[in-house]
Amino acid sequence: MWRVMIPDWFLLFPILFPLLGGLLFALIAARLPLRARNALPILFLILQIIALLVNIAPGSHRLALADWSAAAFGLGFQMDGITLLLLLAMCVPLLALWLIAPPRRLFDLWGILVLTAAIWLTTAGNTITIYIAWACFDLTIFLWRIARDIEHETAVRGIVIGQLTGLIFLLGSIALAAGQSAQGAVLIGLALWARLGMFPFHYLLPMRGVDVSDLWFARGIPLIAAANLWLHWSIFNADVPYILIGTLAGVALIVYALWVWREETLTRAISVGASQVILFVPLAITFGSEANVALGLWVALAAIFAIALFEIAIRWRAENLNRFPRLIWFAALFAFAGLPLTPAFLGRLGVYVALWESNNGLLMLIAGISTLIVLIPLWGFGFAIRGGELREPHRVEYVGLAIIALAFVALALAPMPIAHALGRQAGAFAERALDLVIRTDDVVGVGLGTAILVLAVIGSFLVQPSAREIYRQWGTLIRNLAGVLDLEWGERFLGTLGYRVSALVRDVSTITEENPTVWLLFVALWVAIFVMIAR
Repeated sequence: MWRVMIPDWFLLFPILFPLLGGLLFALIAARLPLRARNALPILFLILQIIALLVNIAPGSHRLALADWSAAAFGLGFQMDGITLLLLLAMCVPLLALWLIAPPRRLFDLWGILVLTAAIWLTTAGNTITIYIAWACFDLTIFLWRIARDIEHETAVRGIVIGQLTGLIFLLGSIALAAGQSAQGAVLIGLALWARLGMFPFHYLLPMRGVDVSDLWFARGIPLIAAANLWLHWSIFNADVPYILIGTLAGVALIVYALWVWREETLTRAISVGASQVILFVPLAITFGSEANVALGLWVALAAIFAIALFEIAIRWRAENLNRFPRLIWFAALFAFAGLPLTPAFLGRLGVYVALWESNNGLLMLIAGISTLIVLIPLWGFGFAIRGGELREPHRVEYVGLAIIALAFVALALAPMPIAHALGRQAGAFAERALDLVIRTDDVVGVGLGTAILVLAVIGSFLVQPSAREIYRQWGTLIRNLAGVLDLEWGERFLGTLGYRVSALVRDVSTITEENPTVWLLFVALWVAIFVMIAR
C-alpha cells in the first residue's frame, strides 16, 4: 500500500504559525480594504488547520530540538493521531465561532499568545518540554486576563497556582527518574488534576468572565491542552494513583453539584458544567483499563464541542429568535449528558462500566447524581434564554453553525472510523472501548450505566419546574455551603497572616535600624553559638 512519508520537522508548521502568521497578517491588514480585512481571521484559522493536516500521515511524529543525554535533558515535540484530533478540536470550533462573531481586532497579541502556548503544551513530547510549556501557558493566560480586564484578583491566583503545580509536576518527574514511581505518580497526578482547573485548584482557570468569548479562550483551549496531557499519561511510565484521583473526583463531583446552583449567569453555569464533564477524563484514564484513552478522548471532545455550542447559543439569542438558540443550547446539554448520538455517549457509558467493574459503584452513583443536579439549572437557563434585541443571523453565521454541526455529527456517528483513521494505536484503544461497552458479557454494568445516563437527563428535566421552589427553601444554605467550599476564606486567612508577618518583620527591621545595640546582641548570640559548638 502506498503511503506518503511526512518529515518530522513538519511539526513546526502548526507550532510556529500562530505567532508568525498573526504578525504577518497584522502587517497585511493595515494595507487592505475593510471587507478584505474582515476575512483575514478566517483565512488565518484555515491556514492553521492546513498546517495541522499536513501531519495527518499515520503514525507518531517526534521532533527533538535539543538532547543533552549527560544531563538527561531534552526538548522535543510529538504529534500522534490523538494530539492531532485535539488540536483540530481547538481550531475548528474557533473557526465557527469567529464566523458567527468576528474578533474585534485581527491581531490580538495576548489571544494569539494563548493559542500558541496551548499548542506548545499540547504537542510537548517529554517532561521537561511539558514543564517549560506549562510555565509559558500560565504566563500567557495571566497576561491575557490582565489585558482584557478579566478577574484581576483571580489572575494572580491563577498564575501562582499554575507555577506551584508546575513545580509539583517537575518534582514528580524527578521522582520518577530517580526510581520512586509511587511518589512520582502521585505528584504528577495531582499536578495534572490541577491543570484541568479542578477543585480545589479551580482558580487556575477563570471561574467567570465578562465576555462570552472567555468561554473558549479561558475554558475550551486550556481544557484541550490539559486533557491531552492526561491522554498521554503513558509517557510517564507509571501507574495512575487511583486512590488519589478517585478521592478527588468524588469530592469534586459533590462540589460542582452545589456550585452550579449559585450561578446566576449563563457563562458561569456553563463553566461549572464543563468542569463537571471534563472530570470524566481523569476518571477514564484511571479506571478505564486498556480502553482508557478512547473513553477519555470521547468525553473530552464532547465537552469541547458542547462549550462551543453553548457559546453559539448565547451569541444567537435575540427577542425574535428564541427557538434556534434553545435548540442549540439543548444540543449542547445533551452532549454534556452523554446521551446516545452525541460524542460523549461511548466515553461516559464506558466510564460508568469501568467504575462498576473496578468495584467503584459508590463513585459511579455519585457521578450520576452529580450529573442530574448539574443539568437541572442548565435546563432552566435553556428555557429562559432570550436576548434583548431584534436581529437576524447573517449567512456567514449559518456557515459557522454548519461547520460545528458537521463536526459534532461526525464525532457522534463515526467515532470508530475516526479512531482508526488516527492511527493503529488509537484504533486499538477504540476496539478495547467497544469490548468494554458493546462486545461485553457485563450486562449489569452496561445496564446500570445506560440507566444512569438516561435517568440523569429525564430526571433533571422533570425536577426542573419544582427546582425553583426547592432553591427558595434551601438556597441560603446552599450558597453558604458553596461559599465555604470556594476556599476564599482560606485565602483571606493566609492574606491576613501574611500582612501580620510582614508588619512584624517591618517593625523588627525598624528597631534594628534605630538601635545598634540590637546588632551587638545579635553578633554576641552567634559568637556564643560558635563557642558552644567548639566545646
